[in-house]
Amino acid sequence: MAAYKDEERGTWYVSFYYEDWTGAKKRKVKRGFRTKKEALNFEAEYKRTAKADMDMTMGEFVEVYFRDKSQSLKDRSIKNKRDTMNAQLLPYFKDRPMNSITPAEIIQWQNTIIEKGYSDDYLKTIQNQMTALFNHAKNIYNLADNPCDKVKRMGKTSKKKMKFWTIEEYRQFMTGIEPGSKYYVLFELLFWTGAREGEALSITPADIDFERNLLHINKTYYRMHGEDVITSPKTEESNRTISIPEFLKKRDSGLY
Repeated sequence: MAAYKDEERGTWYVSFYYEDWTGAKKRKVKRGFRTKKEALNFEAEYKRTAKADMDMTMGEFVEVYFRDKSQSLKDRSIKNKRDTMNAQLLPYFKDRPMNSITPAEIIQWQNTIIEKGYSDDYLKTIQNQMTALFNHAKNIYNLADNPCDKVKRMGKTSKKKMKFWTIEEYRQFMTGIEPGSKYYVLFELLFWTGAREGEALSITPADIDFERNLLHINKTYYRMHGEDVITSPKTEESNRTISIPEFLKKRDSGLY
């Protein structure tokens, strides 16, 4: 390391090359130090933290984030995350370097978002995306700190009471649906097996073992961009085999 005297100003400066977080080689010049020691200390500290801090903007890093997550997240999850970030994160921080955003600014951003009157669930969703973005920067690209760790999260957390129909309530509901119709069979399947809507809508004849009264859940259905999409479940735990009551098997066999 070397420091240089600025004879005209009577101060010291440093000029050096360093590698940023991407491995790219860059030049840094910093002037105005009162002593040579201050200049050298600055160079040493800058080089130490250069690889650990990210100077790319949030708008740029969002693209890095989705590139990294392209193989681990479902298309629907990526779309939902991107929609939230585009609507609630980037309008405020798109052009800000990731390593320059402070906890105080996160609080100001939270206050602005809260004033819009969103539900607690949506506030938590927005907060989760901001936190996830900074966590990825910190854990994978060595961002020094996640500013979200130092502030209170948005959205009140309340324990939701599980809601379910009694058999009597379900039977009352089914009186309004034509017996034998595809909707009748669908609701029967949902109620008696506990399958999720997307899981039930993706079932094919190959998924039903009529001899052993078993239903294999191994995919799910949803709509995205106006198109039907069938994909594997979100988690491995969602792959499962469910027993089918005998009376339900007879109804399903007529449809499948």
